[in-house]
Amino acid sequence: MGRIVGLDFGTVRIGVAISDERHILARSLGMLYNTPDFSQKLLELLKKEGTIDQIIVGLPLTLRGKDSTMTEAARKFAKMLEETVHVSVELWDERLTSALVERSLVDAGVRRKERAKMSDTLSAILILQSYLDRKGLL
Repeated sequence: MGRIVGLDFGTVRIGVAISDERHILARSLGMLYNTPDFSQKLLELLKKEGTIDQIIVGLPLTLRGKDSTMTEAARKFAKMLEETVHVSVELWDERLTSALVERSLVDAGVRRKERAKMSDTLSAILILQSYLDRKGLL
């Protein structure tokens, strides 16, 4: 069984997380910049992780569950990724993920500059972990 990758899509940075082989736990793989060669850089990062069965991309819906400009950008990104990486890509509702990560880091006393460095990867972990938890309940 291959692993599942979780991505926290952003127009500048994309957080990357990966599951264990049993699809129970998510861990960080870091952050990549959203550049035209993102797919190639992601594949290079994933080479040493073994087989990848699926990629989960966080879908930034509004609080009311509606699309926004970021939602459309994430949908286009997911489609491009599926066409270039040739792995199944699924969109996953990520409402309040960034807010939860930010609040947790503030509560932990992490300075603003450090929070900016950590938030993308932590959001990717949270997106993937919520997907894994839900999948495990089905």
